[in-house]
Amino acid sequence: MANHYDNNDDHKRYRGRLEKLEQRGLGALKKISEREASLNQKVPAVGYHQRLGNGKRAASVLIPFVVLLLLGIYTISPLSKVAKVKVVGNQNLTSQQVQTATDIRPGRYLWWFIRHQSATLHAAQKKNPQIKGLKVQLTGLRSVKVRVSEYPIIGVINHHGRQELLLSNGKYRPISGKVDNFLRYSNFTYHYTHLKIAAREIGKLPASIRQGISEVIYSPTKINPDRLKLIMDDGNTVLVRADSLGEKMKYYPSIVSKMKNNGVIDLQYGAYSYNYSATK
Repeated sequence: MANHYDNNDDHKRYRGRLEKLEQRGLGALKKISEREASLNQKVPAVGYHQRLGNGKRAASVLIPFVVLLLLGIYTISPLSKVAKVKVVGNQNLTSQQVQTATDIRPGRYLWWFIRHQSATLHAAQKKNPQIKGLKVQLTGLRSVKVRVSEYPIIGVINHHGRQELLLSNGKYRPISGKVDNFLRYSNFTYHYTHLKIAAREIGKLPASIRQGISEVIYSPTKINPDRLKLIMDDGNTVLVRADSLGEKMKYYPSIVSKMKNNGVIDLQYGAYSYNYSATK
């Protein structure tokens, strides 16, 4: 009976199909197992990247907030304010005058002056035209050094009915305290352009020559409408054009050394001298 079934063609085909189904089932189970193993490996990686992304998003919100919080605390704390100011480079201006003009003083926010030096200079020059330049440096946690340069004072002039100091930039400064023996300016009341030129040129002179001038007089002629007359402390008189005063007066010591008597030194278009007696 068994041999009959074994030799039966239908039975053989049925058994072959059954074996094939069993093999397919085993293959499917194997694939499912492989997929499960792959998923088990991928799930931790997906979780890690998800946590990393969440951490980055949290940091992008938290870090700016912390920075702003720290800046706010620093701003309201004493650490952000000036405690000590040192002024250097000043000649005629006092340290207090520089601090008043620049507004750099204890209690002010120090980083504003460090970052906005041009604006600080511009504001200071409006308050005090004698300030030529300045540089603010941080020298400590709460201390700053202000290095200032000045337009030199080159004389005293009657401005709007009162005596004021004349600066080498042609501007004025009120007289405060004792007035040194500065040179005087005359006949410039309606000639501010010439006064400004004269101030600029005299500001170029070495102190040794500038301090030897007693008075500057605007003394125009038809031939030379820009003529200045300088009255010197040594008794000489100098005639010179306003726009060339700074260059021509450099020769003054050499010319004087060759003169036997006091007289007039004419530097308008050349360089020569003659005694006062020759003008009579």
